[in-house]
Amino acid sequence: MARRRSDLGAGSLDLLLDTVCNVFGGIVLMAILVVLQTQTSAERIPDPDAKDVERALEGRRLRFECERLEERAADLARHRDEVSRTFRATTSPTGERLADAQGEFRKAIDEAQRRVKAAEAEAASGRKGQAQHEDLLRTAAQSLKEKQTEVAGLEEQARESQESRPHQVRLPHRRGLSAGTARYYVVRARRAYVLDPGGRFNWYGSAQRVGHCTMTPLAFSRAAKVTPIDGTGYVVPDGAGGASAFMSSLRGFAADGHYVVFFVYADSESFAAFQTLKDAVVGSRYRYMADPVIPEGGSFTVVPSAGHETE
Repeated sequence: MARRRSDLGAGSLDLLLDTVCNVFGGIVLMAILVVLQTQTSAERIPDPDAKDVERALEGRRLRFECERLEERAADLARHRDEVSRTFRATTSPTGERLADAQGEFRKAIDEAQRRVKAAEAEAASGRKGQAQHEDLLRTAAQSLKEKQTEVAGLEEQARESQESRPHQVRLPHRRGLSAGTARYYVVRARRAYVLDPGGRFNWYGSAQRVGHCTMTPLAFSRAAKVTPIDGTGYVVPDGAGGASAFMSSLRGFAADGHYVVFFVYADSESFAAFQTLKDAVVGSRYRYMADPVIPEGGSFTVVPSAGHETE
């Protein structure tokens, strides 16, 4: 009887051990399956993008900030309510009016300060405009002074021009044909140039030097262009004896057989020199003739003549 009990107990233990082993094996198998499934699912899940991670973090930060601000706003609202309740509980109507008056006074002070700042800005702008106007006035005064100086200079130039401009000088009237041989001179500025072609000038040739001038035949010997040669001629200074050098050219040409022909440039200096020469030839009893010429490019044109009307 005891033997049977012992066998029954051993069989029960075997069954229990098999059951435990089977359960443990199933658990191990399930764990392996779970691990394999997890690895397979993890491989299927894509890696998050850096931008997605950054956006997620930024979203969490913003949510945290919003929650913090909401809590702060709620705390401020509660504090406002508490202050309001305390103010109403501890302040009388008179105190409320005083508080309102104080608030209005502060507003008035702020408005006054704003107006003061606006007035200061306007004053600064006015000072700036005044400085600009003063600069403009100084510039205008300087410009006026310069213009006055320029006008004074122009007036001085006008006076000098009026004094030095060519004067209308009347040449003497001719009194009749003169007998004898002509001696020709060109009067330009303060010089007298000898122009005495005589029989030596070729009216059919080219440019030729004749005395102190160059003559170039024109229009088939009917005229010639005369150009005084610079640096030559006789100087005719002002004052007594100004025609002495010129009169030396008339030596050997007696007054009863010769007369003088002057070609005078049409300007004041040339006419003044002519007056000096004229007085000298008249004083030496020469007859003379004066012909004013208007130069073109420093030259003038003469036409051959068979005789001259002299003074």
